[in-house]
Amino acid sequence: RHWPPQIPDILWDPLAAAILLIVIGLLGVLTNEPLLFPSLGPTAFLQAEDPEMRMARFYNTVVGHLIGLGSGVVSVLLLHANQSPSAMSTGKLVPVRIFASALAIALTIVLGLLLHASHPPAAATTLLVALGGFRFAAQTMLVVVAGVFLIGVLGEGLRRLRLRRAKKI
Repeated sequence: RHWPPQIPDILWDPLAAAILLIVIGLLGVLTNEPLLFPSLGPTAFLQAEDPEMRMARFYNTVVGHLIGLGSGVVSVLLLHANQSPSAMSTGKLVPVRIFASALAIALTIVLGLLLHASHPPAAATTLLVALGGFRFAAQTMLVVVAGVFLIGVLGEGLRRLRLRRAKKI
């Protein structure tokens, strides 16, 4: 009847975000896959701190990150940036990675607007692909999709729990 308990935002927000990342991280340890990656942090932040925002919803989270992932892949392939060293591993940027990043961000924004799936943290997913932070392999892309789906599902659960208590859903 009184679930969830009334927890002040100053406690709920960081606790909810931390729980999301811990669960996904532990699932990654159990599956021996890196399901937790940098762009999920801003997603957890958004879902925990602003659960009423359209951009924090399951659709925006999952579709937004998938758009970001796809935009990064398309940009890297179009510009042949996968032939260039990863900025993440070498610590050096090469022009083709910069142009792939710019194209990937532009595509992410346009597709997000067209599909009503804007999710700003997806820009980090886009850059992880364009800059070479994610290995350019099918297995890596599947792991990214799995991590995105997990934060979408778990984050939506916590978001709805918080909104239900606030009587907004």
